[in-house]
This record gives sequence, structure tokens and C-alpha cells, in this order.
Amino acid sequence: MQPFFGFAFPGRCGIIVFRKRTKGVFPRMNGTFDQLHENELPPLKKLEEAGVGFIRITHPAADTMELCRGIGEEYGAKHPKNLFLANKHGTEFFLLLMDAEKPYRTSIVSKKLGSTRLSFGGSEQLHDVLGLRQGSVSVLGMVNECALNAYREGKLHVAIDREVLERELILVHPNDNRASLVIKTSELMRFLEGMGIVPVILDI
Repeated sequence: MQPFFGFAFPGRCGIIVFRKRTKGVFPRMNGTFDQLHENELPPLKKLEEAGVGFIRITHPAADTMELCRGIGEEYGAKHPKNLFLANKHGTEFFLLLMDAEKPYRTSIVSKKLGSTRLSFGGSEQLHDVLGLRQGSVSVLGMVNECALNAYREGKLHVAIDREVLERELILVHPNDNRASLVIKTSELMRFLEGMGIVPVILDI
């Protein structure tokens, strides 16, 4: 299966399929489509450089799990919960991807991560640590310099529910909640590992 860059076709939600670029053109789109949002450019460029294929779907802002439902269903993909968590003192942070249908239980997750009781990080912490806004939390935020630095310093950890990894495809925001990318889960893991990120795998 070749990576998707360059070739585009219209769909119900404004679907754009990218196939491999040619001679440095990125992105190359045929037809009339929504322009890429500014926040998307860094993760899309990094995915392209890593040769990771994806299908980009544009849609109205989807900043809750309820609004994310149904997006990508034609591909058999769905968004996991993307939770930005902080310890009691705000000195350690976790980006957790877990199955969308599972409830988040602080005591269970905190114990599995070996941390003090975790709570949801605030908007300022989210911006400072991941470089993202609320409603757009995504593992692709790890391409941001602040996120990589926090990870390398041991302040930020990435954790993924094993059930999420068992699916062939995953849906992620490209750091903007007005678009979603369908990506092979194995390719996303390869992409993270290529940046030196080794997620903690949890059984939740």
C-alpha cells in the first residue's frame, strides 16, 4: 500500500487523499478543496518526510468525542480519546490515547502510570507542553518542538491503550479539529518511534 500524497477526490466530508509527492511539491491537490489550516502544516510535512500514508478528511470543528463520532467510519477508522493529563503538582504530564467507548477512571489510570492522582491539564499547560489548543489534542502534537523537549526532559509521557493498537487504522486530528487523518496504526507507531518516542502500552 503506497503512501497517500497528491491525488485528490471530493467526498461527503471534503475528503482529500494524498499520494506520494513528486519533485518536492507538498501538498499537491487537484480540484477545489478547503485550504490546509496553518496548524496542520507541521504534522503533515513530518508525515510526508517519514513516508507515512494518510487520508485527510475535512469536517466542521469536532472538539468533543460526540462530534467525532461517524468521522472516518467509511474507512473503518475512529478517533480514540486523546487525554492530556497532569499530576497534582503540574510537574509531569501524560498524553493518553484510549478506546473511545471506555470511561476514564482517574484512580485506575493513575495507578497504571505510576503517578499521583491525575487530572485533566489546563489550557495553558496544554499550550505550553504540547503546543495545542483544547479540542485539538492529538498525538501528532508530538511534532511540536515544545512537546519533544518536554518528552526528552521526562516531563511528558505518551501512553496508549492496547485496544487502540489492535485496530488496523486510527483517526487523528492533524493538530486542528477541523480535519482528521486516517492512518495505519502500525505506521503511526513507526512515525513516533522515528522521533524517538516510545509510548507506554496500557491495558485499561
